[in-house]
Amino acid sequence: MKFVLLFLLAFVGGVLYLHFGKDEDWSSSMLLGLITAPVVVAMWKFRDWYTNHAQRAGRNWRAARDERKRARGA
Repeated sequence: MKFVLLFLLAFVGGVLYLHFGKDEDWSSSMLLGLITAPVVVAMWKFRDWYTNHAQRAGRNWRAARDERKRARGA
């Protein structure tokens, strides 16, 4: 559901921006919106995935660092 809402938001936002901001006609605005909306949503999902991956890597690194400190201290 979230994916569909993101797609619709990107599509409507893109179409309105192209039509009113760039003086495109409705048909070309909708065509460009259909092309760019999946790209925007894919980039959004990739950013979420990459951020989560970096957070997990940071937690793992800190845990390993703490274990190394405990092993040296003991």
